[in-house]
Amino acid sequence: MLLKKIIITAFWFVVVLAFISPFTELEPVQQLDSLEDWQKPSRITALNDADKKKVLQRLAYTSAAPPFVALPDFNQYSDTTAKKRAFFNYLRPYVKRENARLRSLRRQLIEIQQKKEKRMRISLEEYAFLYSLYDEFRMEVAETDQSMLQELLKRVDIVPDTLVLMQAANESAWGTSRFAVEGYNFFGQWCFREGCGLVPQERVEGSYHEVAKFANPAASIKSYFYNLNTFHTYESLRVIRARLRAEGKPVSGVALAAGLGSYSERGEDYIAEISGMIRFNRKLLEE
Repeated sequence: MLLKKIIITAFWFVVVLAFISPFTELEPVQQLDSLEDWQKPSRITALNDADKKKVLQRLAYTSAAPPFVALPDFNQYSDTTAKKRAFFNYLRPYVKRENARLRSLRRQLIEIQQKKEKRMRISLEEYAFLYSLYDEFRMEVAETDQSMLQELLKRVDIVPDTLVLMQAANESAWGTSRFAVEGYNFFGQWCFREGCGLVPQERVEGSYHEVAKFANPAASIKSYFYNLNTFHTYESLRVIRARLRAEGKPVSGVALAAGLGSYSERGEDYIAEISGMIRFNRKLLEE
């Protein structure tokens, strides 16, 4: 009799858990310690502790960082498809995490924008969140208005997995380049302070740039997203993305690749190469 009661109780517990689990996933768990120093807000010192926590919750990543795994030796793969799949699987968790945070930030921005359109009151905590994003996404704003919000929304948006992974494959020779192996640099990102990275072997005499060195793949991915979403060099990419949003069209990797003319000295040829790689590898990218 007791065993029967235990079985019945366990059954109903599983049923209830299955019923509520979809709803518990609607609000992601905020990772309050997930921000890099350059992402941490500097304008919240005047807030009380409760509002500070709310702002940090708004800004935080919505999932835990993937556990660190050293870069595999992708040269070991004799099968090209297996090599590509392993490369995508290695980087994809970091890409998805960045995009998940951007979706969360963007949703909150749109809510604030709609409140301002309706002339509803914006709380001090919401203003602190807003100006924290202005700082993070390199906008000097004295007084926010709809035009500033619209520009911020152009920057706070996703970069499709297909584009990120394909550029990483192109720039790092599928994770086998010296810069990927020695510095987790998958995107050919430069830095301009002596000792900040790796000196290119074929650097032109008189040049001072180095290829940035990162401590882990997460830092490399974050830097890439930051570059595309903030630097004036990629304004055309952000304009394309904003237009797609306005027209209700999907933000695709091929569409955004058209805004990468300044990423490489090869210009249009580079755009064509990245777009072609996305199309050729689409099935693997969508796994």
